[in-house]
Amino acid sequence: MTGDLAQPYLLSAGEGEAAATPQLTPMRIKASSELTGGAMGMLESTDPPGFSTVLHTHEVAELWYILEGHYDYHVAGRWLSAEAGAVVFVPPGCPHGLRAGPSGGRKLTIFVPGGTEGFFRDIHRRAEAGDLPEESMRALDATYGVTTLGPLPPLDG
Repeated sequence: MTGDLAQPYLLSAGEGEAAATPQLTPMRIKASSELTGGAMGMLESTDPPGFSTVLHTHEVAELWYILEGHYDYHVAGRWLSAEAGAVVFVPPGCPHGLRAGPSGGRKLTIFVPGGTEGFFRDIHRRAEAGDLPEESMRALDATYGVTTLGPLPPLDG
């Protein structure tokens, strides 16, 4: 927690601060550490077919709520399949990554405690400024406690 007091607020559909994935898929910050007194961060994203992350870890818990579509999550060495309405939780330090299905998907991503949503805010800002070389990404990883482990393994059967 940052020690700042959270204040009630409302964001309507389509509202939120601009953010982006490392692949520059647009996201919206729906709850930030600044707005929640450090309690949590939440992003909304619509992912294209086949979108995927790298296998990685970080120092905060992460939870996804699947709004639309299908995702496959690689968590702690195994694949989990998640359809609309599913929740996937990963504790701090657990290796994980995800891949959107053939129709893509839409999801909410929640970080507890908040702060990691700033990683995606910073990617968006750097991309807008034309500053996303590999060195910048490594610096962002270090700032937000993200450790890249490598590509996702092949999806089992």
